[in-house]
Amino acid sequence: MTRRELHVHLVRPTKFDDDGYLLRHVRGILPSNTLACLGGLVEAVAQSGVLGDVQVKVFPCDESVAAIPERQIRRAVRRAGVRVILCLVGVQTSQVPRALQLAERYRDFGVPVLVGGFHVSGSPCGEDAPAEIAALRALGATLVRGEVENGLAAILKDAADGCLAPLYDHLADLPALEESPLPAPDPRVMRRFVHSSFVTMDGSRGCPFSCSFCTIIHVQGRRMRARDPRRIAEMVRGRHQPGGIDQYFFTDDDLARSPRWRELFEELIRLREEEGKPIRFLMQSDLLAHRQEDFVALARRAGCFQVFLGMESLDAGNLAGAGKKQNRIEEYAATVRRWQEAGIFVHAGYIIGFPHDTPASVAANVRKLRDEIGVDLASFFLLTPLAGSADHAAARAEGVAIDPDLNRHDTFHAVVAPERMSAPEAEGAYRAAWRDFYSFEHRRRRLAAWPEEQRATLLQNYLWYMSATRVDRFHPMMTGVARLRPRRDRRPGFAVEGRMAHLVRRTPEVARMLAGYAGEFREAAKLWSAARGASDRTSFWHALFGRAARESGFLGLSGKDGKAAGARAMERVCGPATAE
Repeated sequence: MTRRELHVHLVRPTKFDDDGYLLRHVRGILPSNTLACLGGLVEAVAQSGVLGDVQVKVFPCDESVAAIPERQIRRAVRRAGVRVILCLVGVQTSQVPRALQLAERYRDFGVPVLVGGFHVSGSPCGEDAPAEIAALRALGATLVRGEVENGLAAILKDAADGCLAPLYDHLADLPALEESPLPAPDPRVMRRFVHSSFVTMDGSRGCPFSCSFCTIIHVQGRRMRARDPRRIAEMVRGRHQPGGIDQYFFTDDDLARSPRWRELFEELIRLREEEGKPIRFLMQSDLLAHRQEDFVALARRAGCFQVFLGMESLDAGNLAGAGKKQNRIEEYAATVRRWQEAGIFVHAGYIIGFPHDTPASVAANVRKLRDEIGVDLASFFLLTPLAGSADHAAARAEGVAIDPDLNRHDTFHAVVAPERMSAPEAEGAYRAAWRDFYSFEHRRRRLAAWPEEQRATLLQNYLWYMSATRVDRFHPMMTGVARLRPRRDRRPGFAVEGRMAHLVRRTPEVARMLAGYAGEFREAAKLWSAARGASDRTSFWHALFGRAARESGFLGLSGKDGKAAGARAMERVCGPATAE
């Protein structure tokens, strides 16, 4: 009797750029928590025995840094006793065009495709489904809505038996999370990221607030649910070993509202102070979190080195219209100082395109965010009515013109015209915000304000953000190191170039990219010297590659070799790291 196997390919799809090429890099920066969560869930189902004699094999793939193993999938499909499914996980609105392309391609291979994520979860999937959801269903794709902790076993059993349903709806079945399997980042994926010791994970889900642009509350609810902090600590302890994981990004929409934040911090403090494990993490929080007793102080002791605060706007009317009642503009500066005085970088989220915004008001408020409020980092986004948000529902009800190209719904293209700006004006204000906020002088001031041991981390962030916005010209959270443009895998409607034509066009593009990176390294060296008041080539290279080399090295090299290779390569391209 042939042993039955179920091959589960978990794929986080990427999106297309404006020229129809996949957005992919040699190395990534921010790994996917959804991919890690699904990996842990599938492994837990496989080990539970609920699938009987079916052997489950999991193959994770992050398309932002790797190609889907198509040949491997084709070979497996032809083997007796093997069923293969392709699960497109965490699909955002801008990734739907790629999801449609993959659904059609793998249908033709005879591979069932499942599609989950915020867009499917935020869209009606019945008779009133929008065109893209209807198209996925017409292609035979199985749609999965909501969180699947309580339903994945049934889905995988149906897959193993060859009887997948067209829809699995778990929006109303929110898991409690305390005993749910923890995210399991796969080393095969992590080694494709610059920091293989840096992973994302969610300690809680949901959000109690009601921001009109947010999709979290529709999919994960407004009642906060948290994982057991003791289990998180056990996982962190087990991973923290030489060459292991020691940095986390807690992707909770608002960790301060987790019902178990204090327990989590106390567990991490024990790991750091009693067991000597130097765990570090980033987190997201609301603007009132510092009012909770001990929250900021315990966060710092637990290892927090950066907090993302959703400021969104410096216009009271914009905040009121978006339902962001918890934000108090007059307290922004004091709130930022509170975090910074505790030794934690402040990263502000800022949205452009609200009803009261004009190019002039956006420019003035960005300067205020930079010079008066004094945040260390800022990420800018264009207001986008994403499926599942109140803004999207209102826009549809009011007949607002929305760009039909979902690939552009990525928060750095204007897909609706704001009330007081045209779409091109909004995009111009967005680009200007990045340029004006990250002035050389502002970056120098913020670097100079921090102790030497913390400047290196901030310098790395500045180099990443400048390279993304000025060289790649994409949002930093969607970029990595060294942009690729796969020749054959192009968006439908765009011609696939021949090898020679592609080479002729790509050669100057790559040259410009390398020159751009070299320019950013040169500017970073000047910035480092200006912030320290002295030129020191050795300390600059150490700031960029010291910690990174211990974790993953330069572009995947490890240890001292990685550090040395990184320094040699950059010095050849940029010259000595000294101020001019």
